[in-house]
This record gives sequence, C-alpha cells and structure tokens, in this order.
Amino acid sequence: MAEHATRSLSRDPDFRIYIAGRTVTELGSRITREGLPMVAVLAAGATAQDLGYMAALGYIAALLISPLAGVIADRSRRRPLLIAADLARAALLLTITLLAALGRLRFLDMLLVFGLVTGISVLFDVADQAFLPDFVGRHRLEPANASVSAASAVGETSGPALMGILIQTLGGPIAIGVDALTYLASALSLGLIRSREARPAHESGASGALEAWAGARALFLHPLLRPLAIAVALQSVGGGFFDALYEFYALKDLRLSPLAIGGLITAGGVGALCAAYVSPRIARRLGSGPALTAGAALYGLVTLLVPFAPRAPLLAFLFLLAAQLFGDAGGTLFGVGEAVLRQSATPSAWLGRVTGSVRFLGNVVGAVGAFAAALLAGSLGVRGALLLASGLILAAVPFLLWSPVRRQARPPLPDAARFAEV
Repeated sequence: MAEHATRSLSRDPDFRIYIAGRTVTELGSRITREGLPMVAVLAAGATAQDLGYMAALGYIAALLISPLAGVIADRSRRRPLLIAADLARAALLLTITLLAALGRLRFLDMLLVFGLVTGISVLFDVADQAFLPDFVGRHRLEPANASVSAASAVGETSGPALMGILIQTLGGPIAIGVDALTYLASALSLGLIRSREARPAHESGASGALEAWAGARALFLHPLLRPLAIAVALQSVGGGFFDALYEFYALKDLRLSPLAIGGLITAGGVGALCAAYVSPRIARRLGSGPALTAGAALYGLVTLLVPFAPRAPLLAFLFLLAAQLFGDAGGTLFGVGEAVLRQSATPSAWLGRVTGSVRFLGNVVGAVGAFAAALLAGSLGVRGALLLASGLILAAVPFLLWSPVRRQARPPLPDAARFAEV
C-alpha cells in the first residue's frame, strides 16, 4: 500500500509541480536567511550590534506570527494564502534592490524587510503544513513529507553557496533581487496546480487569540500530540544552544576554518537529504512511532560528538562531520515522522492552529536556549554548555518511549470528537 502510494504520488502532475515550487521556496528561504545579513553589512554598513538586532527581530517576528498564522490558515483557503505569502516576500525583497538602485538603502529598511519576510515565512510554513494533508490525501503523507524534507535539504546544501556566488558576481542588492524571483517562481508553481481546494471547514465567531489558545489546548490535551510537542520543545531548546555557540566553538575552540565550517553545514544537508529519501521505508519497516523515536535517539546521541571533539583540527573536523551527517539524518527522520503523525491525528479544520502552536513552542524555547547558552557558556564553558544541550536533545527520547508514540505502528485517523470537546 505504501509503495503504491509513493509511486502514485511521484506520478501525480500536481504534486510534481508543488514539490518543484517547494524546492525553489526552500532555496529562496536559505538565500534570504544567509544573504540579508551579508547584504546589510556590505550595502548598508551594518555593524555587529546591528546584526544582533536583526537576529533578535527574526525571533520576535516568528514568535508573534506563529499562533495567529494557524488561525489565519484555518480560516482561509490555504493555496491562495501560500501564493499571497510568496508574492509578499518577493515584493519586500525587491524593495531592497530598488532602494539600493536609488542610493537610498539604509540598515533600518533592511531590518524592517527582514522582520516582515521572517514573519511571512512562518505563515507560509504553517499554511503549507495544513495544506498538505488535503492536497495529497492522508494515505500519502509519509512520502509527501519525505519529499518536502528532501526539498528543505536541497535548500540547506545549495542555498548558502548560491547566495555567496550571487553576491560575489552580481553584488548584494541585485542578488537579493534574484532571490525575489525564487518566490515568484514558487507562486507560479502553486498557481499551476489544477486540483481544487475545498472551502475551509472551520467557522467560529471567537477572536483570533481565543482560537489560537484553543489550538494550543488541543495540542496538549491530545495523548499522541502532547509527547510529540514536548519532544519538539526539548530538541528546540537544545538546538538554541547549538545555534548560539556552534560556530564560535568550531572557530575558536577547535580552530576550524570558515571553509571547513561551510563544508560541515553542507554535509548536514546531505545527511538530511539521504534520510528524507529512506524515511518512508524505515517507517514501513519499524512502524511510524518507533521510526521517529529512533530518529530522535540518533539525533541526540551523535550531537554528543560535538562537545567531545578533540582539539586536533583534523580529528575535530571528523567528529563534527559525523555529527552533521548522522545528526541531521536523525533529525530528519524525527521531523518527517512528527509531521506525519501530527497531520494524521489532527482534523483539517484544526491543522493550522495545531501546527502554529508547535511552531510557537519551538520558537519560544529555541530563543530561551540561545539566551541560556550565552549565560551558561561563561560558567560551564562552551563545551559544558554544548554537553548540556546534547542532554536536553536526548531527553526527548524518554518522553517518546513512555507515550503512545512508541506503539504507533501506522499514522492514525483524526478523532474529530476529541477536538470538538476542546
């Protein structure tokens, strides 16, 4: 059945158009994330402090939009919402190119664009997760999510390098203009999909804040979704530590070159791409719940290689290479499985709010992790802080083992009655 689903999905012309556009979107997202700070320095004279403000604004924008993004996705047709998000991101990025051409580009302009694009990207991701089950059919969620993860891995491996080439050859503002074209291409691909989308089933007179709260309650009252959310939170807080300290640790403690660090990040994308390809087979062999639990365990265990890396540069590079390859592979196995179980267990009318709640939780604890890393690196040392981060990521595994997730052989059907009681 699963093999037939995979074959039929690969032959579905609408899905082929969708995944091509999703790949372009992932490229654009990575180019934006890496490129806007670089262009802020090169074209707008941003300082290190300015870049700190930019990173903080990215977290704030994601936190603010995550809960309401779910409400918007449940109240709207999702495909037009995705197209609108792509067009808005393209227009915002083109303003940078235009302002630079007029000689009026300032850091404040770039800061505003970065915050808005970050928020709209969160809205796109939440709406996309809600769109996918009805678009492909719930019986094809495993191969569909694996394809989306593969698209994300392509963006991770290719986006930063492509951004560097564009900035080097065309200049920063024009490179951002080219980046805007990726979002236009994504909007075009979504517009070419022929299948019709039904009107949203969700109707409520409640305020957006109350509906967002209802999504969070539904998430944490559900016996299957709650441990998945806790696992995501533990991985996100540990990931916040790594986001804050990884590059500093690799450069200063292990004395790796920027080129080596770029190679490590690319290796992580390769590991994620390979895992996305095999994740449906692993889920069929082990069962959906055991497969994602195994992915979480692999992710947590190999992150231990980072704080235990020796100071010899070659050995350190090999330790971190293994951590990137197998850690991103394990994280992808978990991520695909978590998305499949969450989408399968949630009725369509609740998908946006439940997904938005997961994103909000991940962003909150990720920001807490990054802040805690800055505080603890002084008292524990960078290695000690990263060791604590690995422990937090590994702590997700017991929550999965002691929950219904471990016994979930196949994706469940949504229980509308349970959500109606929220």
